[in-house]
Amino acid sequence: MELSLTVGKKRYAVDTARPIDISIPVRFDGTGVGAFGAPPPHREPYAKGSFIGDVTKGGSCNCDMLTFSPHLSGTHTECIGHIVSPAPAVCDKLKDAFIPATVMTVTPSTRGSDLYIPKRRPDDLLITKDVIFRALLGCNADFLEGLVIRTLPNDPEKLTQNYGATCPPFFSLEAMNYLVSYGVEHLVVDIPSIDRLDDEGKLSNHHLFWNVEPGSRKETPKSFSSRTITELAYIPDTVNDGLYLLNLQVAPLASDAAPSRPLLYPVTSL
Repeated sequence: MELSLTVGKKRYAVDTARPIDISIPVRFDGTGVGAFGAPPPHREPYAKGSFIGDVTKGGSCNCDMLTFSPHLSGTHTECIGHIVSPAPAVCDKLKDAFIPATVMTVTPSTRGSDLYIPKRRPDDLLITKDVIFRALLGCNADFLEGLVIRTLPNDPEKLTQNYGATCPPFFSLEAMNYLVSYGVEHLVVDIPSIDRLDDEGKLSNHHLFWNVEPGSRKETPKSFSSRTITELAYIPDTVNDGLYLLNLQVAPLASDAAPSRPLLYPVTSL
């Protein structure tokens, strides 16, 4: 099915039959992605009395009990509830069905004078303000409600990477402030966190993105409470930088984060 829509003052066409799935699924066979040294996702069949939820063991159907963290085991979307109390659920905060979005590619670097809290290390790979600035040059501002960022190198190993032993790239404070100034509502990244993994629990960039005071755990009327962050996505090299509609399919869990399936739909001008 092909749809036509207006974004800003221009008309575009979208083929809804050709979505691009940029999610990494939660896997229960030990081959999936992982972060923060978390144990791999686990499942076991539900059993009660004579019933067992495993057809290979004589059960009438499969019925698994699943143990995993959305934040650590695959593509997930989180809301402001990740850093505040009381913690709202992401399924309650996310209202947008189709989001005008831009896909862009950046190369993190150890160079530059951008800052981070806690203090950056010489080997920190930062997505800097300059990198973001150059990637957004000439960008259509009507498609910046959502921003999908692919980092280089973009090896397929990202689909199974265990980030407990490595420090992946993250954003500088200047870069995050720059994105906030652009009014990005839904940020999608292919890294496990927009902050450094071992950041003393400060989550500086999360606080900036949701406009929560550093160190605070309270949402205020000035907080950007409808915004979402999607982490651990994977954007294949076959996906060109440019304009898309983003559909964030989020599992309806009453939690600050939930497994998600971001879908991209290329758009063409009419």
